[in-house]
Amino acid sequence: MSELMDELQYILNWLKSTNVEFFDCYNPGLTRQQIDEITKDLPFRLSEEVYELYQWRNGTADLGYNNGYLPLYFLFPDQFMNHSPIPFYTLQESVSNYHDLWQLAQSIMMNKPYNNHKGWDQKCFPIASFENKTILYIVGDLNPSPIYVVDYIFIDNPLRVYNNLTSMISVIAECCELGLYKLIPDENGEEDDMIIRIDQEKLELEKEIYRKYNS
Repeated sequence: MSELMDELQYILNWLKSTNVEFFDCYNPGLTRQQIDEITKDLPFRLSEEVYELYQWRNGTADLGYNNGYLPLYFLFPDQFMNHSPIPFYTLQESVSNYHDLWQLAQSIMMNKPYNNHKGWDQKCFPIASFENKTILYIVGDLNPSPIYVVDYIFIDNPLRVYNNLTSMISVIAECCELGLYKLIPDENGEEDDMIIRIDQEKLELEKEIYRKYNS
């Protein structure tokens, strides 16, 4: 088992051990052949790490409420805005969103004063997004690829860059291990909805862990 798979499994086990209401809200993984078929029309190849990710799980399932509880979508927590974690797309959703974002970028670049726009690139491939505002994307044909966390409006200035997918997941796993996350009420959800967020008093420690894996 690779380091990436070890860390992903650690996060899943942590969720199960720390939250009595947790249930596995991720879709079953895909085969390499299925990934190849879904991505065959992309103008680039995805990295081996991304193949591993989607072989592990194919994004978050649309499960709605489970016995009255909203699923805790945790895998890519957003440290930069005080709302829910960034949803992990299915590969099919990622491909569809990729085409939408690239089409939007092309339409923007055709209009002044944006005709010299250097932001969204044709090889940018989103794997997670919060309403297409905060986006996690990799770069096609890079193996491994850095992970960029961006605000789409200010894509030229990433909120954070991870060396690769393994380094990002390792940061999250160590934050779980050291107790940096806590269960809090979701201010934007229904009554009794909860989300997992980083303890605001431990943000500096989170930054140290980020630097440890991304120096």
